[in-house]
Amino acid sequence: RNGDDVEVSKQINELNDYMFSEDKAAKDKELADWFYICGTAYRLILPDKKREKDESPFEIYTLDPRNSFVVYYSGLGNRPLMGVKYVKLKNGDILYSIYTESRYFEVLQPSSLVNANATVTDKSFTGRNIIKEEGHIYGNVPIVEYPGNSARLGAFEIVLPLLDALNTVSSNRLDGIEQFIQAILVLKGVDAEKEDIDKLKENKALILPDGADASYLTQELNQMQTQTLVDYLYQTILVIVGMPNRNGGSSTSDTGSAVIMRDGWSDAEARAKDTELMFKMSEKKFLRIAINIANTFKNMDLRLSSIEIRFTRRNYENIQTKSQVLISMLNNDKIHPRLAFEHCGLFVDPDLAYSQSEQYAKSAEKARLQELKDL
Repeated sequence: RNGDDVEVSKQINELNDYMFSEDKAAKDKELADWFYICGTAYRLILPDKKREKDESPFEIYTLDPRNSFVVYYSGLGNRPLMGVKYVKLKNGDILYSIYTESRYFEVLQPSSLVNANATVTDKSFTGRNIIKEEGHIYGNVPIVEYPGNSARLGAFEIVLPLLDALNTVSSNRLDGIEQFIQAILVLKGVDAEKEDIDKLKENKALILPDGADASYLTQELNQMQTQTLVDYLYQTILVIVGMPNRNGGSSTSDTGSAVIMRDGWSDAEARAKDTELMFKMSEKKFLRIAINIANTFKNMDLRLSSIEIRFTRRNYENIQTKSQVLISMLNNDKIHPRLAFEHCGLFVDPDLAYSQSEQYAKSAEKARLQELKDL
C-alpha cells in the first residue's frame, strides 16, 4: 500500500515468495470450494518446524469445515476466543485440538460421552481429559474462519427447493418417456390366450377378426409445456445465485460490455466482489499471524497496514481500453505514474509492474545518454 518504501516492497515480495512456496493460490481455491459448498471454511497457519533454509517460515493448512469451528466472544467485537479441530479415533473417542490466543490444548472426549445428550459440562468430563497443554507465540488464534457470507449459506443452499423441483420435473419427464415406451396394448373384441400373446411378441404382427380393435393405452406428457417450466426454474435459479446465462441471445452489434450486461456476467461480478469483502476481512486475520511468524523467524519488519490484498479476476478483459487509460494517465504530468499503473486495471501486481517499468525506463535512458556521449 505504501509502494514508495523500497524496503517494505522488498519484504512484501519476500512474503509473496513464502506464499508461493506454500501453494497458497491452490489452498485459496480449496477454501473457496468449501465456503461455496458449506457456507464457511477454515484455515490453520503454524510455524514451520523444519526451518528449511530460504523456505517459508510457516505452514498453511485448509481444514475440513465439517470437523472444525471457531468460538467467538458474545460481547462487542465478537473476537475469536478459540479455534477447534477434532478427529474421531478408531475406538470412538474424539480428540480435540484447541487453540486460544496464547495456549494449545488437546482434549480427549471418551466414546461414552459421544452422543446427542453428552456435553463438555457433563460431570464425567473433567480436567483429566486434557492430555496436552502448552503455550504458543502466534499472537492470535491460528485457526481463521473464512465465511462466504454473513449468513454462512452455501452458494446453492438458497435455491435447494428450486433444484429439487427441477430434478423432480426431469425425473417425471424420463418416467413419461419410459411409460410411453412400455405402454399396454389393448385388444378390444378379442379373446386372446397366453399362447396368442407369446406369438404376438414373437411375430410382431396381429390378425384381428371383424369388429375387433387394438390400440396402446398411453398418455403422453406435453413436452413443450414441461420445457417451459424447466426453463423458468433454470432461469430463476441463475438469477437468485447470480450465475451468468449460458444461452443468451445474440446480435450482430454485440460488444464485450453488452454481452457482460445482458447475459448476467455483471451480476456474477457483483456477487464475486461481495465475496471479496468477506474474504479480505478473514485474510487480514490470517496475514496478521503470518506476518508475526515471519517477523519472528525471518527478522522481517512488516506491518499489516503495508499490505494490499488484490484479486486478479478478469484482469485482461478490455485490455485495449485499459492500455489507452494507462497511456492517457502517464501523459498527464499532474498524475503520479504509480497511480496510473494502479488504477488502469491492466496489471496483476501494479506495484511490481511499476518497479520493473521504472528500472527499465532508467536503463533505457542511461543507454540513450551513453549513445549520445559516444557520438
